[in-house]
Amino acid sequence: MEHSLDPARPLSSAVGAIPEFRPVADNERIQALDVIRGFALIGIFFMNIEWFNRSFLDFGSGIPANVHGIDWLATYFVNFFVAGKFWTIFSLLFGMGFAVMLTRSEDTGRAFIKPYIRRIIALGIFGLLHTILLWPGDILFSYAFTAAGLLIILFGKWKWILASMAVLAGISFAPNMDSAWVLVGGTGFMGMIALFIRNEKIVSLFGKKLPLFSAIMLVVGVLMSFAAIASWVVPAMSDGRNPLTGGAVAFFTMAFCSAKFHQPAEARFWRAGALIYSLPFVIGVVFGVIAYQKPLSSVFNSPDAVKLAAEKMVIKNAEEAAEKLAKASGKPQPKKEEKKDDKKVVKTEAQKKIERDADNINRIQENQQKILKDVQILSTGSYADVVQHRLEEFLEGPFNAAGQAFGAIALFLIGVWFVRAKIITKAAEHLALFRQIALFGLPIGWGLSLFASSIAVSHTPGMSGDGWQLAQMLLNLGNLPTCLAYVSIIVLMVHSSSVFSKIQVLAPFGRMALTNYLMQSLIQASFFYGWGLGNFGMGRAQQLGFAIAVIGLQILFSHWWLGRFRYGPMEWVWRAITYWHIPALKIERLPYHHQTT
Repeated sequence: MEHSLDPARPLSSAVGAIPEFRPVADNERIQALDVIRGFALIGIFFMNIEWFNRSFLDFGSGIPANVHGIDWLATYFVNFFVAGKFWTIFSLLFGMGFAVMLTRSEDTGRAFIKPYIRRIIALGIFGLLHTILLWPGDILFSYAFTAAGLLIILFGKWKWILASMAVLAGISFAPNMDSAWVLVGGTGFMGMIALFIRNEKIVSLFGKKLPLFSAIMLVVGVLMSFAAIASWVVPAMSDGRNPLTGGAVAFFTMAFCSAKFHQPAEARFWRAGALIYSLPFVIGVVFGVIAYQKPLSSVFNSPDAVKLAAEKMVIKNAEEAAEKLAKASGKPQPKKEEKKDDKKVVKTEAQKKIERDADNINRIQENQQKILKDVQILSTGSYADVVQHRLEEFLEGPFNAAGQAFGAIALFLIGVWFVRAKIITKAAEHLALFRQIALFGLPIGWGLSLFASSIAVSHTPGMSGDGWQLAQMLLNLGNLPTCLAYVSIIVLMVHSSSVFSKIQVLAPFGRMALTNYLMQSLIQASFFYGWGLGNFGMGRAQQLGFAIAVIGLQILFSHWWLGRFRYGPMEWVWRAITYWHIPALKIERLPYHHQTT
């Protein structure tokens, strides 16, 4: 695997053992990025505040059935024009930040890898503490994994990638560490992206010359297509029809696109990012259309499934009670007796469906119990109760957050391209491109959002045929063009000579993005949770009013703070860890007579 990010800009200088570089000076900052970051923080707040007033375990169910009037309108606005759009902007900005830091290291000939690893570790620690001490919807912990994945993509060598996967696979067998399999898959996934972006090897396959990555995707697609065909022919494999068929289509698509769009090399970043982000949702739309054709039904309408679910729950409760009793008495925990299906008995499709529905019923009911417990602790529990509850949730799957890296890495790659191609660093020279992105991206993104909302705005767990899957796939598909359009509009406003240029007032707010993001969580937890002021369950419209008020105060605070200090408090800590020295914080002002002489 080659190690050149851009044929014209080798990375050797970025990994050399030479003096580390220093934090970016004020006069080197990209003003548009700070404004975009501040704009993104507003959308993040609008989205997150709902989940300080509602259990995060209810995420993905849409507008609650008991919401009406102005609260319904506020929820609709956020769900279809904010949620998902600003998370993608934040991810895009992280990719841009990575590329800016890398580009500066190349230009100055100073080391990059060690400072950035420290930066990732610090980000992960911030995110971990944020998750446990304040809120489970944190994105920093996930971004730490994504940033590590970006290092794999740009600098990883195959022997280390495979060795890491082997070590992580071993860790996954430890008690309560099975979520490490997410890291195993993620590391392999990043390695394959690296193969596409950095490898120039051409191989012959089926009489055609293909890039190595394309050839691998084609072989996997062929093998998976055989398995998919078998799943439609062999009744015992019927459960794998959709994933195998969708997987085969995905690999064939990646093989075709990666071969056709392999050159130029510098375009691989945005092409890989766009494909990685969009392909799962495009396939999801297809399956969503198929599911939408089925009649409206609920798993709870099947008496056989409800009965079987109750029987399974009785057995599970008995096993858990026996485990607790054994643990309390210090005796060895009883081994669970795994009931194996008789291979001689061939189950009908109807029987399989009843079993699937029964398992789904139990999952839904268990989640509802967890939601009730979550709401009770958040609304009435002490701070110690909440922290203990969050810690227990985290330990159930400590690496589950890494799964979000799959989606975020696509935006990181597009962000890297924006910087490497100098689109954002020399934005004034590319205003025509930003106009085109806004002109096409906004109608496409908003159009998909409106279309999705016309299909379904909420979902009852266990329902099928309600169009929820299709609506969500369309909504997610529209997030990327909307995100790019929002970014483009902000860039155009920053470079405008009209009143719109006043949006630069958000720059200090964005410069202190980490501080303000964590401050938002602290304010919301203190105001809404039972251990604070106890306003849990505030109406959605009031939530947005509260958010606007807090954002206004944060903007004023950011201007005040940066008028006296070089960095926000958390930014200062982050830079100290990244560059491994204590940067000057306070702005030293010359005496008055020196300023006037």
